[in-house]
Amino acid sequence: MTTQRTLPALALAACALTGCSSITETEQNLQKYGAVNFLAKGTSATQASAATTVVFFESIGLQVPNSITQQSDQCIFAPVDTTVQSARGDRAAGTSIGITVAGATRQLPYSATDARYATPDNAPLLYTAGDVAQVSIPGEGTSFPAITGSIKLAEPLALGPLTIPAAGANLSVTWNGTNDPTAAIILQLRYANPATSPVANEQVYCALRDDGSVVIPGGLLTQFLASGPPKRSLTLVRWRTNLVGTNAANLHLTSSIDTTFVFP
Repeated sequence: MTTQRTLPALALAACALTGCSSITETEQNLQKYGAVNFLAKGTSATQASAATTVVFFESIGLQVPNSITQQSDQCIFAPVDTTVQSARGDRAAGTSIGITVAGATRQLPYSATDARYATPDNAPLLYTAGDVAQVSIPGEGTSFPAITGSIKLAEPLALGPLTIPAAGANLSVTWNGTNDPTAAIILQLRYANPATSPVANEQVYCALRDDGSVVIPGGLLTQFLASGPPKRSLTLVRWRTNLVGTNAANLHLTSSIDTTFVFP
């Protein structure tokens, strides 16, 4: 049985994240990047389907997410961002790229219109817990070199029982943790603040180890308790990353899966 940990209460905080460092030197070289994203939903306790996108671009000083470093069990208050963005690159890296899972290979053709490679909306990538995706980039001239990489795909999530705590009491959250140090969990406890807001516009946002349990202190739940249904929900995201590189390019792979519980 996993031992639960209680997170320390945190003061209200705003968090600004940036993907690129500031440019202060007189000379900096552009670096080539490829970004592979497996965005999955569970279809059963052991299987999932992933919408997959791959884009290629150049950047300076790009800081990519790393699931291995997100193991500190911390929570902050944050606004809810409902902006929907579509991944788009600025170059091709071959007429198609190959993704191999459990011995079966899918070819994703390049779309010049969207400047990316992607699975069709009606044909996501299917996989089973424990599967590893092997990605093969053929490359295209000086635009992007050939490179390969792999990532263990995020396993389906199963939340334990959830109940709304009494005022001042903690909220215990459990899930089927993997105890895999390459995986991490994002927890989003969303609610309306003020309670009269027509949408959930605020959240307790936590970065956690994937060990199966956490306790959110009652001191962080005042506005959550004041918010009425159906504007109270909890979303868990399991995610895993891998970064591979050559002297000429970097390939960043991300796999994530999520599940949501709406409080009555």
